[in-house]
Amino acid sequence: MPDVLSFPAIFGLCYLAFGVLALTVERHWRDLVGSPRVLPRRTVRRLRCAAALCMAAALSAAVHWDGAGFGILLWVLALTAGALAVSATVTWLCRPARGRTR
Repeated sequence: MPDVLSFPAIFGLCYLAFGVLALTVERHWRDLVGSPRVLPRRTVRRLRCAAALCMAAALSAAVHWDGAGFGILLWVLALTAGALAVSATVTWLCRPARGRTR
């Protein structure tokens, strides 16, 4: 894979990981999925495992493409950017849902 695509791939994995982690929060699950049911503990555990695997894959890709020193720094930056992007996305998507319930 060309180096130009390495950061978008790493960022995408981090975004996916934090998106899955956001779904494990009961309030976000209710707002985003629209299900009134409580999220089963088994599903929460599976989602958290999937998020950990995505983060590990992103770290592995970053170290593979850019070496240990810069790869870890790139991974931390991608984690930060992914977390900010997911928080903005969840806020943007949940705003209309809350407006309907009031």
